[in-house]
Order: sequence, then C-alpha cells, then structure tokens
Amino acid sequence: MSTLRSLWRKGIGLNDHLDDDGLYIHLVNSLFTSRSSLFSANAMGMAVALSAYSIISDKLFLAAFIVITTAGAARTKIIFDFIRRNKAGLKREDYERFDQAFFLGSLPFSITIGLMSWRLVTYPPSMESHALAVGATIGYTMGFFARNAGRPNLLIGQVTACAGLLALGYLTNPGHFGYLYAALLLGVVIANIYVSISLHKNIVRVYQAGRETEYLARYDKLTGLANRFTFNDIVNRAIEGAPETPFAILFLDLDKFKEINDTLGHTAGDEVIREMARRIGECMGETSPIARFGGDEFLIKLDESDHDAIAAMASRLLTVLSAPYPIDSNFVHATASIGICGYPLQAKTTEALIKNADIALYEAKKEGGANWRDFDAKIERKIKETRKIETDMRVAIDDGGFFPYFQPIYSLKTREVVSFEALARWSHPTYGPISPDVFIPIAEKAGMIDEIGSLMLQQACAAAAEWPEDVSVAVNVSTKQFARPERLFAAVVRALRESGLTPRRLNLEITESLLVNDPDTTRRIIQQFVDLGVQFSLDDFGTGYSSLSYLKDFPFRKIKIDKTFTGTVTSSAASASIIRAVSKIAADLKLDVVAEGIETADQERLLAGIEVECGQGYYFSRPVPQSGVDAFLRTACRARGGIVLPFIQAAAASRRNEPNF
Repeated sequence: MSTLRSLWRKGIGLNDHLDDDGLYIHLVNSLFTSRSSLFSANAMGMAVALSAYSIISDKLFLAAFIVITTAGAARTKIIFDFIRRNKAGLKREDYERFDQAFFLGSLPFSITIGLMSWRLVTYPPSMESHALAVGATIGYTMGFFARNAGRPNLLIGQVTACAGLLALGYLTNPGHFGYLYAALLLGVVIANIYVSISLHKNIVRVYQAGRETEYLARYDKLTGLANRFTFNDIVNRAIEGAPETPFAILFLDLDKFKEINDTLGHTAGDEVIREMARRIGECMGETSPIARFGGDEFLIKLDESDHDAIAAMASRLLTVLSAPYPIDSNFVHATASIGICGYPLQAKTTEALIKNADIALYEAKKEGGANWRDFDAKIERKIKETRKIETDMRVAIDDGGFFPYFQPIYSLKTREVVSFEALARWSHPTYGPISPDVFIPIAEKAGMIDEIGSLMLQQACAAAAEWPEDVSVAVNVSTKQFARPERLFAAVVRALRESGLTPRRLNLEITESLLVNDPDTTRRIIQQFVDLGVQFSLDDFGTGYSSLSYLKDFPFRKIKIDKTFTGTVTSSAASASIIRAVSKIAADLKLDVVAEGIETADQERLLAGIEVECGQGYYFSRPVPQSGVDAFLRTACRARGGIVLPFIQAAAASRRNEPNF
C-alpha cells in the first residue's frame, strides 16, 4: 500500500504541493469539473474498440472494450460519489481517496487506448486501421492534456502510453513513412510534456497569486492577524450563531505610538507592532480571535461574560504590552490603553460593539493612558454632542457665527480705558451661548482654531480702528495657532491691512506653555511679529512654568498676572508680596503689568497701592459686544481725576460666578 501511495504521489506530480491543502483541493476539484468530457471519452473509447474489432477481428479489442467499459463505469461512479460527498463537505483524506481513485483509473485507460493503436498499425496494415489509430491517439492525447494539466507526471505517463505505443508500432512496422510518423508522434509527446510542465507551473503560480490576493483581503500582511473585515465576519457569525451568548470586544493600542515612528522611524514602528501582535497572541491563546484594526490598533473578541475576568485579562494585557520592546540594540518603552464593550448589554451589533469599545479606549487615553475603561453611554452622548458642536462650528465659521466681545482694561492710576481684550464668542442656534472653554478645545482638536483665530483678528482689528489712537486691542493666540507661524503671520498682516490699524495697537497674548518646548524657535517667531510693530503680552503669568528668565529673554510688552493671585491679594500676604515683586521687576524691565480677575473695590485699591499699572475684571465690566464699547469710550471714565467708574455698580450687582473668558 505504501508503494502504491508513493507511486500516486509521484504520478500526480505534486510532491512539493501536497502539504498545501488549498492548492491540493483546488487541483483535485479540477479533475471533476467537466463530467461530460469524461463521459464522452468513455463512450468514444468503447466505440474505438468496437471499430477496431470490425477492422481487425482480434479478440484483443473485445478485451479492450471490456476494460474501457469497466473503467468508465468505475470513473462515472467516482464522479457521482465525489459530487454527492462534496456537497456535504469533504476532509483532506477524502480528497486524497478520490484523487487516488482517479489516478488508478487514468493510467489503465490510456494504456488500453495506446495498445489498441499499436495493434492497429502493426498487423495487418490498412488505411482504415491507420486512420483509426492516429485519430484515437491524437484525440485522446489532447483530451488528457485538457483534463490533467495540473498533474504533469500523470499527463506525461498518459501521453507516453497512448502516443508512445503508436510511435513504437510505426517503428516496429515502418512501411511507407513509418519512421516519419514515429518521429512526428514522438514530437507530439515531447511537445505535450513541455507544455504540460509549463502549464502546471502557471496553474500553481496563478493559484498562489490569487490566494495571496485573497489573504491580503482578509489578513494583515505585517502581523499575519485577521484584518478588520475578517474580524467583523467572525463577530457577525458569533452573533448570528449564538445570539444569547455574551462576549466582550477589547479595543487596544499603544500610547504615543506616533512618537516611536517620528523618533526611530517606521521600520522600528513596524517591529514594535509585530512584537505587540506576538505578545497579544501569546496572552490570549488560540481561542480568542485577534485582528489588527490599523496602525497600532488591535481588536480582540473575548468569550467571557464575567466582568472581573474581563478586567483581569485587560490588566494582564496592559502588563504584557508595557514591557520594553527590543529594537536593534535599543529598548523602546511604551504603554497601552484598552477600551471594552460587552455584548449584548452595551451593544448588539458588530459595528456598535467596535465603535463603543473605541469610545472607551478614547476615554482611557484621555485619562492619561496605561489603563483600561468600560464603555459608558454617557461618554457616547458627550461625544455625539461634541461632534454636533464641531459640525455646527464649521457652519458658523462660514456664516460668520463667531464674533468678539470686548472686556476693558483700565489704568489703575488714571481710571481711563487703555485697552480692550477681544474674547471669542459663539451663540449656537440651538444651545444658545457656548462657553469658549467648550468650543476652543474642540476647535483646536478639529483643526478649526486657525479660521476662528483669523476671524477674531479681523473683527478685533476692524473694531479697534474706530477707537481713539491711544486705545489698543489684545487678542489671544492659541498654542495650535502658534504651531503654524506662517499662517498666523499672514492672518495678522491681512487683519492689519484690511482694517488700517496701526500695528503697535495690536497686542497678541500668549501663555507660558509656548515658551517651554522650543524657546529658541518661539523667540524667533515672536521677533518677526515685533519687527512688524505688533506687541506681545505674557498671559496668566504666575501659573504653569513661570520663570523670570522669560521676561528677560523674550520681547514682551506686558505681563498679565493670573487671577489666582489677584483673587487672594486681600487675604494672602504671599499673593500681595508676589504681585509687588513682579511689578517691581517689570518696572525695571520697562514692562507694563495687568492684573486679571479684579472683582472687588478692595482688590482694586490694594493693587493700585502696590503700583500695579492696569486692571481687568468683573469689578469694572464683563465682556461686552462691540456696540457696548462706545459707551466706555464716551463716558467720563476717560477723564483723569479718579471719577468712580459708571459701570462698577451694575457689574457688581449682576456679578455671578461666570468665568472670565
């Protein structure tokens, strides 16, 4: 039996491909695709045997008829058995049995046709016998070639047995042109051998290319894991097959993976992703489907309903993924975050499960990363509201829905308005006024802060151009705007040119966070604006990364003391001392000082007494629309002489805990 199996393996010419189940099954199926050709071959074989017997009354042809009939009946049964069994599903060993059965029937059939052809041309020679022999041989040779192109060794054996025996007949009984006929037949054999080998290689190559295309459509090339589409199919089948069985989706990725690509390159990033996939696979085992969603994002289907078990697995994954990643001779340190969504309590469709797990992942990252979070419907509602606001913001930008309010800045010595700070405002058509604390971060994340900032610059400069020459306007500049200095510079130049405002009357306010990461670059950018004539203020001084070296190294014109100091100046000697010291240093450096957040008369008097030059806050006025600015400019508050400001009483009476935007 082992000898027969070895002969079969060599005969089908697939020793290099038998271990490839897909290719092997593909080639076995090809044997049974054309049933009609097999039936016609059997019928024609019987007809040839009977015709040969009528020409040469040799019982050999009757024996051949019996062999062909028996083989044909057996092969017909094999075909119908294969079709019937294949519908129910065949295993690898079933395909091998059918393949062997076909192999065992093919060689005797071709040898029988070859022997009949040999007999027809050897004795007695006649035109009819020659024509029948050549016609049968050539016809069956082409048939073998068409059916068994994927089996080169089997095809070579069949062609050699069929055409070779006929050629042998011409050599042993050459007659007229016998050697020529033999040579032509041997040429047919050689040509078929060459073409069959080439065709076999092409079949294998086309199959492998098609399978690679199919593989890439369903699996990730870098990690070998399933891709998102295959993962969707897996989850869909799980839901359809067992709709009552709970499971969880884990959505995870590395924290700050972009920094790895930016600092070490994408090749190193790919190595990290491969190692990440390997660790996840080892941690989850073979029972949990894993997919690479894209980039450094992975999806896991965890067949578990117990929350404690899910949490334990998430924690284990975080530990495994936080171990250093060996890249060349270095180690990359990274952490991961995980979002979890459970079926069916938190979502009932594949799309919703993945979306909600992604939302939970976003929350985990938002809280600093290196942790996991369950999906919370409140988070989803918040995200939907944020997306709604983002969409409406784009419309508001196009429709001019953003506009500035102006808060006056007073000289604490002369009681006159010296400047106004322009503060962005947006009145939503549905939600009403939306705080800048809400829409500014959304605008920064969505990439809309440049457009809003440009609108504020244009409107603020246009308004200030109508004010007295000694009144300036201050506009806040986001760190995101400052990250694109060319765009910001163009917006400032355009606003000044269109409004006709003198550059010295425009004051740009920036926070200390801009000065920390790359102070040299920031200094050069600020200097470009200063060279244009624009002034700069350091906003919220006293918080964050405050350093007196900033006042020396950067070309600021003003310092704005944060309201956390102003608010406690009357109750904290430390706050008063800090403000007094900053004011003294600023005076020596010829810098103006503005105290933000003044809310009481006592604060105003104390600040004036320690020589703070200017003040801003609700004690004087809340931010007002452009139409309200004229009232400040026309009132007696611009006269020198310490007259009580007319808006103080109204502001104090209506003052609430509204933030000072």
